[in-house]
Amino acid sequence: MKKLAISFVLLISLTTASFAENFFAHRFFEIKVDVPVNVSNNIIALSDILTETAIIDLPQIADNLKLVGASLKANAAPTVSINLDIPRGLILGFSVGAEADVGAGLSNDLFEFLGHGNVGMGNDFTMKASNTYADIFATAALKGGWNFKQSRFVVTGTAFSSLMHFDAGNSYARIYMNDEENEFGYEANLDAKLYTSATTDNLQDVNQILSAIKGNTGFDISGSYQRDLFRFLTVGASVRIPLVPSKLNTAYSVKTDPPIGGKFNLDTLLGKDSEEGSSTQGDTREEEENSGLDSEKDWLGEPQILSTPYAIHRPLKFGISADFHPFGTLLTTTGYLGLGFRHPFASAINQSTGGVDETQVYVDYSIGGRLSLWNILSLSLSHSYLDEIFKNEVALALNIRLIEVDAGISLQSPSFTKSFSGAGLGAFVTVCVGF
Repeated sequence: MKKLAISFVLLISLTTASFAENFFAHRFFEIKVDVPVNVSNNIIALSDILTETAIIDLPQIADNLKLVGASLKANAAPTVSINLDIPRGLILGFSVGAEADVGAGLSNDLFEFLGHGNVGMGNDFTMKASNTYADIFATAALKGGWNFKQSRFVVTGTAFSSLMHFDAGNSYARIYMNDEENEFGYEANLDAKLYTSATTDNLQDVNQILSAIKGNTGFDISGSYQRDLFRFLTVGASVRIPLVPSKLNTAYSVKTDPPIGGKFNLDTLLGKDSEEGSSTQGDTREEEENSGLDSEKDWLGEPQILSTPYAIHRPLKFGISADFHPFGTLLTTTGYLGLGFRHPFASAINQSTGGVDETQVYVDYSIGGRLSLWNILSLSLSHSYLDEIFKNEVALALNIRLIEVDAGISLQSPSFTKSFSGAGLGAFVTVCVGF
């Protein structure tokens, strides 16, 4: 009887230990692959077109874009990392990856004209590009820290190389009408700059790319701190501070100087006053031929090697967080609030080359909840606004210690309301292997 009782106690103890959260959930060592991708807009959603009768409501689109204009966002950030995380001990990790971030914006004038005509706009309006950029970075990061009894502290130093930076924020198109002379005119100015670490001819040469990456490395440092204030509440703070910018020494420039333009006499287009119309049309054709881009400088043109390279940082960020977990790992709610600065210090670090201010300031926030069964099977739901994108995400995680697979999908958009209707999609897959 005594042997049976001891055997029963041992069986219960082993079973309890097997399903304890740290047995399955916490790996001391792991190799991790993370692949997130996001694409979104605030103009039209899947719910608008995936119907029996698709209707493009131009007045409604114009009303939706009245305050912020049109916006397109896309980003991806694949990484591979090796991590060591010892309870009440050392945290150490190394990762390599890439970051691609693209944004395109247009003021609401065009959509206002298409949706409501020129009522209230007068006879002269201009459509401007806004927040139109593209950045590609290669990164390598080393992190170190320590797990204390009730807190956790991590510092990460990241070396990054900017492979490309594109900006077209000064481009515009203008349409105007002259009622007195019954004329219609247009004007377009393309002002875009592309900075690279190598000429486009060398982008197919791996050795040239690797050499360029080594020669334009920047550096930033980030830190995070979490502390258990109570058994049910954990608070934290995080920061990423740029230190040394990455520098791009090759530039391409596309600029219409003078702007492309032309004007037409409405009487001529309607067949009235043909003799005068012929003269006007001829003048217009001549004006169009003599304006805009020269044939020898079309599009990218010849690369310019800069005596003073263009400098660029990754975004500067500050944030605070709180995790509420009254039932342990069974149910956890999280919150985050922070500030982000895209292209920080752009005008100061490029003062010698014109000092264009490309800095964009935005608020970051997220709220979410996680339901977990012994940290083996987890379901997470979250709503966030990060890097100027509203995101509603659902994610599943299966973790059996030796291997973990997380996968999620999200509806998103630069517009809050559009983020619930499929104006953008995001997805991620994370795989961890370790012990």
